Formats: sequence, structure tokens, C-alpha cells
Amino acid sequence: MKVLIHADKNNNKNILALLEEQGYSLPCNCHGAHRCNGKNYSFDCSLIPTTPLEVELPASSRTIQSIALEDMQPDAGPADTLLIDLGTTTIALALIDSGTGALRQCSTSANPQISYGTDVIARIQAACTGSLPNMQHCIQHHLEEEAALLCRKNHQEPASLRFCYIGGNTTMIHLLMGYDCTSLGQSPFTIRASSPKPFIKNNCLVTIAPWISAFVGGDITAGLSACGMPDAHSTTLFVDLGTNGEMVLCHKGSLYTAATAAGPAMEGGGLSCGCPGIPGAIRSVHLRKLRPVLDTIGNQMPIGLCGSGAISLCADLLRKQYITKDGVLTDLFPPEGILLAQNPQGNPLRFTADDLRSVQLAVAAIAAGMDTLLEKAGITSSDVETLYLGGGFGFHLSLADCETIGLFSQIPISRIKVKGNSCLQGLYQHAIEKTDFLLPESCIALNLAEIASFQEHFIQHMVFP
Repeated sequence: MKVLIHADKNNNKNILALLEEQGYSLPCNCHGAHRCNGKNYSFDCSLIPTTPLEVELPASSRTIQSIALEDMQPDAGPADTLLIDLGTTTIALALIDSGTGALRQCSTSANPQISYGTDVIARIQAACTGSLPNMQHCIQHHLEEEAALLCRKNHQEPASLRFCYIGGNTTMIHLLMGYDCTSLGQSPFTIRASSPKPFIKNNCLVTIAPWISAFVGGDITAGLSACGMPDAHSTTLFVDLGTNGEMVLCHKGSLYTAATAAGPAMEGGGLSCGCPGIPGAIRSVHLRKLRPVLDTIGNQMPIGLCGSGAISLCADLLRKQYITKDGVLTDLFPPEGILLAQNPQGNPLRFTADDLRSVQLAVAAIAAGMDTLLEKAGITSSDVETLYLGGGFGFHLSLADCETIGLFSQIPISRIKVKGNSCLQGLYQHAIEKTDFLLPESCIALNLAEIASFQEHFIQHMVFP
């Protein structure tokens, strides 16, 4: 596959960075430092082109931008609208011109509230024990700084923004708005506060996508819009793989919703060398005898292992018999863990037996949640026409790796459509069309912890296929 690289005399980026910007990703262990001992290409990985250049790439290198408002590339010009996907672990922002629909700038960052806990339960407990004001200030200050940074990159002032759309899980929006979180953390997990109505802040109209339940928030509401759900004429499943593992099944016009306690492993949290899906995160790993071959987001030097990298590694561990299908370590697995690389500070990045167990538990929880949802609707995986995979995390995933570890239970990967950051896509849709968010009329919210069959499915999925 031939690709034309766009470059001019003012370019100061290496060829890998330019390819990444054009939507192509190439594994390179030295990340453009001219010390590559991984896969070789027809060009020097450290090359900084100053004229347009045509290169030959493997057909498998085509990818989609991790923020991915589909088929869009950042473009120069004014912006009036900010989109925010407020995740438990990762925050994604996009700056757009709502008049033309052009994407101007986008970014990802780690949620600074992680110091109060890696998951929503820990955040709720912190908020209910006196930390809510500090947590609210923490996230508001971070969003203001990130928005200002995007505006500076686009050569405009933050005050020029006129619209802001925010999607986030129910707890994250409660913390952002300073709402009491007590009822979110204890059975029967009810919501006391109503979803915020649009309000003005610094001459900017802020619209927050409404939540469906305590477990299924506005990020899912936005994602459903991006997927065209609900649809009374089809049976579709929407799964957002993040810290909480939210899922929505649409069958005969009714929605069944649930969230699995998958833990933070899918976003790199809780792993010994874990990190969110930000530049430098290891997103895929292929084992070999001397040193693993790594691919990082943005082709930058590795800083840690994100969720897609953990799934990639676990799949390879299974294929190459470092572990059994029961998750038992074989003699090939080093006692101290798999050495992946060193971070920029020179510290080793290892994947340990405890990390493997965290991923195994997360996979079992997600697959069991899907099975339980289908069971409650009275259907099986064969009835699902399409599974929409949401979350920027999904764009770094290999569906073949997911199939190897059984992440999507019995649903064939041929029926899976990767949507990427469906929250941003849904927010984008509403920002361009200036439409209101509508909640489904018929929605059955399931608490998986109270369903006995969920535990049965969970135990079954602790065994890899």
C-alpha cells in the first residue's frame, strides 16, 4: 500500500509522527530514535522529510485517530464549540467549528481525580467523606486548563467559545457539578439530582448529556445517538469499554442497560505499569524471545501499558503458551513478570501475574454482563445483529485479540463495529444539529450484582476460550 506523506521545508516531525497524523500506525521499538530492532520498513524511522514523500506501508497499518470524530482531520481556522468526554480515567476534548463541522484540535489527558481512587466507588466514598469540594475544584480547574491549552493551539482565546457539550458517567457529572453522591454508592443506587439543564458559564452555553441511571451516564446517552439507537427494527448491543464497562441492548424497541464492575484494568488503571490511553501508552505487544515488539500511541517513547496493550499482551501470552486457558502461569512466564520496556526515566515497565489476574477478572465481568443482558431480554448472542464498540480505547484494539481472550463472549467479531469515542461523536452530532438529548421511553436498568446468573456466567468466563 502506497501512501503520500505531506511535508514541507518547515516540518520538524519524524516520518512516524507524520504517518500517525495521517491515520497510519507502525510498530517501532525505538519510536523514531534510529535504534530500531523491531520491524523494518522501506525508510529510516528517524527521517524528518522536508518535501512530500511516497512510501510503501503494510496494508494492516491503516488505523483511525483515537479521538476519531470519524473521517475528520484537524484543520486550521476558528472554533466556537468545545466537546468534553469526561471519563473516570481518561478525559478527551475536541474543539470544533459548529457552523462548518470542522474539527480544529483534540486532546486526551488523565483524570486528575485518580488521586481520590481509581474507580467510581472509591471516588464516591471520597466525596461522601468530605472531599467533594476539593474533587469538584480539581476537575473544573483541569478542564479549564485543558480547554485553554486547546484554544492557544488554535490561536484563539478561551473567551471566544460559545458552546460546550459534556458527556460523562453519572458519578463524574455529580462530582463536576458538586452534587451529593451518597445515593450512588449504596443500594438501591438511586439518583437524587436531576440531570443538569443547559446553563451559561463565562458567556458559553454548557449542555450536559443526561444520564439514564446511576450506572449508565450521559456518555452512553451520547454514544447511543452516535449509533442510531434505539431502533425498533433491529437487535443491537452497545458496549463502552472503560473503567465501568457500560452496555445497552436494544431489542424490539426496548432498552436493557447494565454496567459491569470491570475495574480500571481496561483503561490501564490498577496495572503495575498501567496508564491511560494517552501518547506514549503501549497499545499493542507481540512477544519474542529477546524483547517484546511494542506499538505506542503517537509512536512516542513508552510510558506505561494501557488497556488495549494489556489485552494484546494477554492474547499473545495465550497463543504462545505463557499461560493456560485457565489463566495459570507456565514455566515460560518469568517470576518477576514480562519486561516490556523502560520508561523515559529509565524505570522498568513489567507485566506481572497480578496484572494478568486483573485483566482476566475484567474480561470475565464484561463477557458475563453481556450474557446476562441477553438472557434478561430472552435472546442469545446469535440474535445480535451488530455490536457497537464505543470508547476511544476501542480504536487501539485488535478484534482478533479480543476473540482470543473471549472478551465479547460468543458474538462473532464479524458483527462488531468499532465506533471509537462514541461519546464525542454523539456530542458532535448534537452540537452540529443543535438538537436536544432525548432519553429512551422504555428502559430496563439491571443491577448485575443482584442477578444470580451473572455470577454463574462470570465463573464460566474466568476460563479463556
